[in-house]
Formats: sequence, C-alpha cells, structure tokens
Amino acid sequence: MGNKLPAFILTDCTLAVPGAGGNRIGQVSEITIPVMEKTIESFRNGGMIKPREVAMGYEITTASFKETALDPDMLKLYGFGNAESIIAYGSMRSEDGTEHAARFEMVCDVKSVDMGNWTSAQKGEVSYGLSVHEGILYIDDAEVYAFDDFGVRVGGVEQFPGRRAALRLD
Repeated sequence: MGNKLPAFILTDCTLAVPGAGGNRIGQVSEITIPVMEKTIESFRNGGMIKPREVAMGYEITTASFKETALDPDMLKLYGFGNAESIIAYGSMRSEDGTEHAARFEMVCDVKSVDMGNWTSAQKGEVSYGLSVHEGILYIDDAEVYAFDDFGVRVGGVEQFPGRRAALRLD
C-alpha cells in the first residue's frame, strides 16, 4: 500500500525583502503567494453537442502578506515603478521527520498598504498587496513552476513551446 503519512506540511514561513532590510523573520504573520489560474473561454463549433473549455492564457498574479510592525522601510516600498524582488520562504516537514524547504521568488510592485485599525491593547497589522510580474516556486531547490509575462513552465517544461517559437520569444 505504500506510505500514506502526510508529507510537505508547511510549519513556518518568512519573507526576505532586500529593499527593506532583508529577512523579515518575526515580523510576518501571514503570506499568500500567487494563485496560478488559467483564463478559460468556452466555445462550441458546428457539430459539437456541448461547449468545450479552452485555456487561453493565465489570470493576473497577485500576492499579499501581513506584518505586525509599522516599519517605515516597508511602508516606503509603496509607489510606482518600484519593482521589488521578494522571496517567501517556507519550512516544511513530513510525518516521517524529513524536512523540506520551499521558496517562492517574485518580482512585484507593492500596490496596496492597509494599516488596519489602530486599537489600544490590540495587535496591529499592516497588510500589503502585491502585483506579481514574475515568480518561481522551488521545493527542495527543484523548480516546480515559473511564470513571467510571456510564458509558464511546470516542472521545467514550457507550457506553450509552439507559441514561443511562433512569436520569436527565444
């Protein structure tokens, strides 16, 4: 039957933001990496009894994170044309004790800063929204998927190689 124990359980995370002093360990309370979502169109040509969905590309990629600090260096990342290289790090463990590392590298712009409610005797959080232009997910230093404005790779395999060649993107 094989080993059915849970594997790759995310147990901790942090961000590295070079434009704001590097590793944000102890500051980041939550990270949402980009959701990869295909843009789908449906069509039905003559003779087809039902529509068929066809992937036409990908949706806009965004990310977000929350911090428990009102750090001026982080707040200054907001602005136009301030593309940042931000890296999300994750520590993972399998039930057999094997440890794994996840890393999501992204080039992005900070598009929103929400300083939330300021309340006495309550933890304050700052939420940052990101527009992600390119990203690469690694698990144990192996590329899982990567994307930019012109292509997507899954497991190192370009998803639209004919398109790249036709448009002379190589």
